[in-house]
Amino acid sequence: MKFTAAAKLFILFGDPVAHSLSPVMQNAALQAAGIDGLYIPWRVQSAGLPAAFESLRGMENFGGANVTVPHKEQAFALVDTLTPEATAVGAVNTVVARDGHLLGANTDGLGFLRSLHEEANFLPRGKPSVILGAGGAARAVAWSLAEAGAEPIVIVNRTAPRARSLAEFVYRNIGTSTTGLAIDDPQMPAIVRDCALVVNTTSVGLNPSDPPPIDPNILQPRALVYDLIYRPQETALLREAKRRGCRVIGGLGMLLYQGALAFELWTGHKPSEAAMRHALVTAIA
Repeated sequence: MKFTAAAKLFILFGDPVAHSLSPVMQNAALQAAGIDGLYIPWRVQSAGLPAAFESLRGMENFGGANVTVPHKEQAFALVDTLTPEATAVGAVNTVVARDGHLLGANTDGLGFLRSLHEEANFLPRGKPSVILGAGGAARAVAWSLAEAGAEPIVIVNRTAPRARSLAEFVYRNIGTSTTGLAIDDPQMPAIVRDCALVVNTTSVGLNPSDPPPIDPNILQPRALVYDLIYRPQETALLREAKRRGCRVIGGLGMLLYQGALAFELWTGHKPSEAAMRHALVTAIA
């Protein structure tokens, strides 16, 4: 695709960013929409992020940005205004330019819910749910599940204090029955056995040799098991869950749908999700 001097520039901020599939996906969306623009990864360390954001304000051809680890929480403090989702989660993954001002949004939670619906026809309302991990991704997932009516929600983390902190945040702001436990808590196996949804938000599984983050023998066939990791497409958790009769979903759908929401915020147009998905599937084949 040819570009003109007026081409819009879309940026992914992170450290690292070389592994990200967002450029492949978003450039496919730009091309399908016939938009004169380019999406590029920009590796920047935390110390350089404020200056990078400030440079965006005077960039006439700036189209928008994504923010990935480890900068989502830092970006929250660098924008001028925030969407309700970003305010609630305390993190920004999408930046929109509006008349020299920067709007911070978070599309992770909505992308996750859309993936649940589209890929498994799963409606969270009234469904007991377990979230593995208590970091930024877990925060977005917990908030979105609570908003969608999932209950009770149990946060399971390597360290109990962080799990309890996230659980208290969700309960305080939404009122959903939410509990935080350490992964070695004796109550944990029974809770997982009784749940309808298990979501892994940890990095355990990024390495193909990683074992499942929990003992797969406690999974019941009625459970839907979701792993936010999208490469490898089938983590050990998903593989073992499938062997036990569970429905499973990898993280590619969430990546797609959060990216589609970001594209719409930047351009005002819905992207071709078919083009985005084709680009993703081709890239990881």
